[in-house]
Amino acid sequence: MEDIIVRPPKEKDKIDCYKVYETGFPDVDKLTFDGFSRWWNRSKISGELERLWRVAVVGDEIVGIAINLMLRSLGWGAIWELVVVPEWRKKGIGRELVAKSEETFVSLNRALTHFAIALKTHSMDAISFVEGLGYGIQSLILRLDGPTAVQPEECELQVGIARLEHIPLFIHLEPDTYWGRRDRDAWEYTIRGGNCYALSEPESNMVVGFIHLEPAPDAGDATVISFSYREGYGRDVVKAALYETKTEKTVFWVQDSHEEILDYLYAEGFIRAESEFLAKKRVMYSGE
Repeated sequence: MEDIIVRPPKEKDKIDCYKVYETGFPDVDKLTFDGFSRWWNRSKISGELERLWRVAVVGDEIVGIAINLMLRSLGWGAIWELVVVPEWRKKGIGRELVAKSEETFVSLNRALTHFAIALKTHSMDAISFVEGLGYGIQSLILRLDGPTAVQPEECELQVGIARLEHIPLFIHLEPDTYWGRRDRDAWEYTIRGGNCYALSEPESNMVVGFIHLEPAPDAGDATVISFSYREGYGRDVVKAALYETKTEKTVFWVQDSHEEILDYLYAEGFIRAESEFLAKKRVMYSGE
C-alpha cells in the first residue's frame, strides 16, 4: 500500500470530503451536503478547517476524514467525527488519523488534559477501536425526540436575545459537555450565528440559562436545542426552551448526568432516538 499522508483539507477537497463523510452513516451524524457545507464554511472562516480538520490521503484519493474541535476551557481536544471509507478500513488509516489529530491538539495547546472521541453506542467495532488506542468510555449522551407542547403559563423565566456581553456569565453556567461551550471564542461564534437566548429570573434579573435553537432537517418539522444553566435551574431552562420553539417537534442531546432534565423530558413524552458514548484519554507528556 502507498504511504498514508495526513494533512489539513484544501478548499477543493470539500466535495470529496463529503463523499467520505457519507460513508460513515449510520456511525456519524447524518448531514445533507448543504449542512456539511455550512459546517465546512464556518470552520474555514474560524480557521479550524486548516488548524484542526484532517484528511487521510493515499495516492491522490481522500480515504478518511477527522473533524476535530478544541474544547480549550474543558482542556480537551475532541475528535468529533472520524470516518474511513469502507474499502480502506483496517489498514491503519483510522489509527493514523487519530495519532495525527492528537499531535495537532497538543501542538496547539500544551495545557490539554484529555483527548475525547464521540461514538455511536451501536458501533461496537468503533468502540473496540478507540479502546485499543487507550480511550475509555466516560459518559453517555442521549438524543431525545419529542413534542413541543408547553403552555405559556409554564414559562417562568424571562427570555431575551443573547448578546456578546453575556459571555462572561454564560461561561460559568453548567455546560452540557456534548456542546462543549466554555471558552469565549466558542460562545462568540455561537451567539453571532443567531437564535440564541439568555434566560433570567424576572425579579432579580439574574442570568440563569442559555438556549440555542437550530433547525433539525433530518427530523422533519423539528428544532434541536442546546442549553446551559445555573445549578438548580436546569428544568426551568428546558421548559423555557420548549416554549420558545415554534416547530412541532424538538430534539435534545442530553448527558446522562442530567437526571432531573431527563426525568422531565421522559414525562413530557420524549423518547430516545439515538445515543453516543463519550470516550476520553488522558494526555501524557514527556516526563510523566
